[in-house]
Amino acid sequence: MKSNYLILDCFVDEPACFGVPPFFSPYPRYIYGALVDGGIEPDRIAYRTIDGIRASNYRIDAPADRVFLIGGAVVPGKYLGARIGTAAEIEKIIAANKNLQFILGGMIRFMLPEMPNATRLSGDIEAYAHGLARGEPSDRMRSTAEIARWAALGAPVVQSHPDHPVLVCEIETYRGCPRTMHCSFCSEGLMPFTGFRKIPDILNEIDSLIGCGISRFRLGRQADILQYGSGFTDYRGGFPRPQPGPVSELFGELKKRKVSGSISLLNIDNANPGTIANFPDESAEILGIITRAVTPGDTMALGVESFDEKVVALNGLKVGPAGARTAIEIINSAGARRVDGIPVLLPGINLVHGLRGEDEGTFEKNYRCLMEILEAGLLVKRINIRKALPFPGTPLCENPPSLSRAAKNRFEYYRDRIRHDVDIPMLKRIYPAGTVLQDVRMIEHRSGYSLGKQVASYSITVKVPGALELNGFCDLVAVGHQERSLVGLEIPVRINTIGKNALEAIPGISKKRASDIVLARPFSDHTAALEALRGVDEGILKHVQI
Repeated sequence: MKSNYLILDCFVDEPACFGVPPFFSPYPRYIYGALVDGGIEPDRIAYRTIDGIRASNYRIDAPADRVFLIGGAVVPGKYLGARIGTAAEIEKIIAANKNLQFILGGMIRFMLPEMPNATRLSGDIEAYAHGLARGEPSDRMRSTAEIARWAALGAPVVQSHPDHPVLVCEIETYRGCPRTMHCSFCSEGLMPFTGFRKIPDILNEIDSLIGCGISRFRLGRQADILQYGSGFTDYRGGFPRPQPGPVSELFGELKKRKVSGSISLLNIDNANPGTIANFPDESAEILGIITRAVTPGDTMALGVESFDEKVVALNGLKVGPAGARTAIEIINSAGARRVDGIPVLLPGINLVHGLRGEDEGTFEKNYRCLMEILEAGLLVKRINIRKALPFPGTPLCENPPSLSRAAKNRFEYYRDRIRHDVDIPMLKRIYPAGTVLQDVRMIEHRSGYSLGKQVASYSITVKVPGALELNGFCDLVAVGHQERSLVGLEIPVRINTIGKNALEAIPGISKKRASDIVLARPFSDHTAALEALRGVDEGILKHVQI
């Protein structure tokens, strides 16, 4: 009797791989492609997300003999409209379906206990899937040549995602970290460096996904996009010298697809600030190549982790404060220019709390360095502040630090100060009142607001007073700035019909003035409406209609 297979996507958030909706990670696509390449008919392979399993009290109703389960939040965060599967939830899924055999992939496999109906692999789940399909299961690592086949063959699985085609497919260019040493906490450093994927193979995968209705892509599955195609013959500070040629060839081909309309969104993710600080000229050239190809509003995430020199040294981090500042300046020089009112490419800063050597002074140093960046007029798209989750096999897990309660209190104090003193002024610079955000997808209703985001990398959350249609798209104008979010109004701003709370969100409109406007409505002409809004920012006024 032929076996049936289920790919259960519990979502992933790893240092160099993201797969929380609307992002679709490579894992399910590789597994699907490996099964097909191994001779399994597509109609014997099903795909589900954890959202559907939650709704059925963790019971799996899909016909399946084997379940390929992927998940794991190595750097957990908060996600609007989605919830990543936790280790506790995944244990419940496995326990609630004792008749099924689970094969575990993603970083979650290292965080679960032994269970009788679950196989924890040390190698790649897609390689195991291929062997299982051929009747020769083997716990091993896959090769880039195999991924060349499986990535393209796996494209059709995206059509089974409940949000298809509104997805961003995460694309792998390579895995592993090119540095000669690695950060104390990072799981990416545990992977053997297996070589870069070839440009024709990456393009073939993307073209296959385009053929399956996908038009949004992020080159995010790598530790450092600037290192793609490096030769590993010349090192400085433990970093190989980056080579602009391969990046230019890859992004040149992607730009052609963008110009033709086949790609509607092109984003990147990770870059190593140490590469930029050690090789500023090559990095600036590569950044110029990237900024000419990506969709405006993009973010280059930098793993700074800490601005405390002692913490940097004890955890093998990439750069100290001066190197981080250099990287931020060079990215600003290349990407801070605006297209349609939005900076093309800005740095994002990742900070991690819970590292060796931290003390009460660490968090003040982080705060001071960020304030200096702000005061220098530099732009930073977003600042992530997360707690380290020691990963099995990493030095931080083998020898975890202990932090006093007083130090933890200082962390919380300075985290809140960063959110107020740095984030909000930075948002005002990046998205001044009147900035238009196009194609914002509304995701949740919460506390009298509709919350939405553009379907893009590190897109800002926009809160709109009132209840807009969920999953619908609209253009918004920014009118206010809050912690890590904007307040926006739908374009056009119809002065005769918008709610009082929406009027109050406009800078310069007090509660009393909003009440006066409501009482004076309807305005018979545009001139009268503008008179009622006298003193409001011109960038907002130009979107007002009666």
